[in-house]
Amino acid sequence: MNKVFLPILTALCCTISLQTLRAEEIDDRKRQAMLNAFDSAMIFPESLEEIDNIDYDWTERHFIHVDPNCISDSGWHFVPDSEYIERLKAIPSIIELPFNQPVRECLDLYIHRRREMVERMVGVGYNHYFPIFEDALRRYSMPSELKYLACIESGLRQNAYSRAGAAGLWQFMPSTGVLQGLEVNSYIDERYDLYKSTDAACRYLLQLYGTFQDWPLAIAAYNCGPGNVKKAIARSGGRRSFWEIYQFLPRETRSYFPIFVAATYVMNYHCDYNLCAAVSEIPPVCDTIMLDQMVHFEQIARYVNMPVNQIESLNPQYIYDIVPGSNLKSYALTLPEDKALEFIELQDSIFAYKADSLLPHNGDLRLIQNKGQHNSYIKSGGRKGRKGGPAVTGGDTKYHKVRRGQTLSYIARKYGISVNKLKSLNGLKDNNIRVGQRLRVR
Repeated sequence: MNKVFLPILTALCCTISLQTLRAEEIDDRKRQAMLNAFDSAMIFPESLEEIDNIDYDWTERHFIHVDPNCISDSGWHFVPDSEYIERLKAIPSIIELPFNQPVRECLDLYIHRRREMVERMVGVGYNHYFPIFEDALRRYSMPSELKYLACIESGLRQNAYSRAGAAGLWQFMPSTGVLQGLEVNSYIDERYDLYKSTDAACRYLLQLYGTFQDWPLAIAAYNCGPGNVKKAIARSGGRRSFWEIYQFLPRETRSYFPIFVAATYVMNYHCDYNLCAAVSEIPPVCDTIMLDQMVHFEQIARYVNMPVNQIESLNPQYIYDIVPGSNLKSYALTLPEDKALEFIELQDSIFAYKADSLLPHNGDLRLIQNKGQHNSYIKSGGRKGRKGGPAVTGGDTKYHKVRRGQTLSYIARKYGISVNKLKSLNGLKDNNIRVGQRLRVR
């Protein structure tokens, strides 16, 4: 009897297994289609847009690299709800990290469709920005997971500049920045200052939390303003949780807290999804020197042996390449620790070098714009370089040999050109490249 039914049972099991497999494949395809629809229907922050022509600043082009020993698996792999739920619960977070369909879609977006963006943010975040953010959050006794808010605001690009005019890592509008004590004028824009903007963001978030007594609502208010959140609460009949007022919020704000949950998740579990963190070699320690007299970046570069571009990227708050220190007010100059020591030792020579030609007469602020070259990396959102385009577009032809793990996006970023430009230079019709291939980069 058993021998008779065994082949039938085996065939039946195989049929059921095949049907189950096909059902899972169909569900997977449906989920991918749904993700495509969700991605196109939702209004995301500009930091999540796929931009080919980002001109990353000098520091990133020289100190952020793809790990050649890590292979990023970019294929679509179904992630069950249960996996997301359990892992979200395991994150040590003061802010509740719920799971629902909007959160699910944002998680899938980061893990499957913005992989290169996440890989870059993991590398530059944990090796450079997050320790600075965490120090500031500790000073104000705030949840450390709020550091991931900068991932959403700027994609961790210090020179980010939005279409609406928000600037810097924390994307302050000029009026909000000034209200938080940041100096914003014709010569200085402290929204780009890493330390001051971070401190201002912490104070602003703490004010918002004081207003709503709820971190998800404070996070929403950071995006759309406290007035819009108060209106949503009123229209909801006085409900006071993000999900209860969700439908009454501005459309672009509805995705904001779900994206925050997703960013927190992916920055904690990137390794589990074969996301290769970019290798960051940014000097870990920088010093700040307070200056009570003007100095031009070219004067500094001459004596401490640094490219002007690197000084600009460390001091993007100065709209022109001049620190406008005076006996009335001192301003900060940020340099790598070893270069800061050289500056202190050589400062008399630095201040004297070409002072007549590089600095305004008698320190007149009004004349700075006639003397200082415009800082390359501010008010461009990283989407363009100096007037006339990135420097790498000129000069002799140059080639890059593709190494394992490198992508067109990485190579374009390394040489300060767009992916489209790179493809045009090499006659590429798609993004496929191979190890050992020589690509023209200028």
